[in-house]
Amino acid sequence: MEVKAEKKFQVNAKINEVWDVLTKPEKIVVCVPGAQLTETVDDDHFKGKVTVKIGPVIAKFTGEVEFSKRDSSTFELVMQGKGADIRGKGGATMNMNLSLNEIETGTEVLCMMTVSITGRIAQFGARMIEAVNNKLFEQFIKNFSNLLSESNDEASPTEISKDAEPVKAASLVGSILVSELKRKFGKKVELE
Repeated sequence: MEVKAEKKFQVNAKINEVWDVLTKPEKIVVCVPGAQLTETVDDDHFKGKVTVKIGPVIAKFTGEVEFSKRDSSTFELVMQGKGADIRGKGGATMNMNLSLNEIETGTEVLCMMTVSITGRIAQFGARMIEAVNNKLFEQFIKNFSNLLSESNDEASPTEISKDAEPVKAASLVGSILVSELKRKFGKKVELE
């Protein structure tokens, strides 16, 4: 199953500060829910883990990420990732293109991403995966903005935990289901 997403968001930070964080995996990993950096192979290749929990299904992936393009003159970044479920029950690949634009209030980030998933997580279907991806991306934006704020405040850098908390998407699934029901049947649907 393949899911595509295009996201645009703004952060209140200078373009060079945003670029610095985005191009350093040890900084950006703390913004990705459930992710952990386990090894820096070289400047463009990294290894890590991601844990995702959707309802009763928990998938733990180990994988690799590669920067295939990092152009600081145009502020364009391209990366690919691939991972396998540690139980051998599926895998995932990801291609992401990021570009930054300087705006009056800071920096605009444009992200285009394609994710292909096989195995247990794929059983939820493209619509559910897309909705969960949207919620997780919202969490990433919030974490990323907070990290940039800490940098601007000259606070101590955020520590990378050794055991990353899994993405707990069960409550996300509930909110997604309510949203889908409201969309299909009107705004009078309420779940207690």
